[in-house]
Amino acid sequence: MKRIAFAFALLGTVLAVLAQYAIINDWTLFRLFHTLGFIGYILIISAAASLSLLFIHQLSRDEKMRIRNKSFE
Repeated sequence: MKRIAFAFALLGTVLAVLAQYAIINDWTLFRLFHTLGFIGYILIISAAASLSLLFIHQLSRDEKMRIRNKSFE
């Protein structure tokens, strides 16, 4: 799951940078690259959200185990 999120973040970054490069250099297919850049931003945000949820889930799992082990002592 982490690998997929990192791959989406990397792909999104590449698309966003390519879109900015197309804007700066006034390419003829500007609209296409602008759309790809928007898709890139969505991929970056989705990957960040996925990694954040994974991190929060891991923290809550560790806390549940700590509480469970503490009650048996």
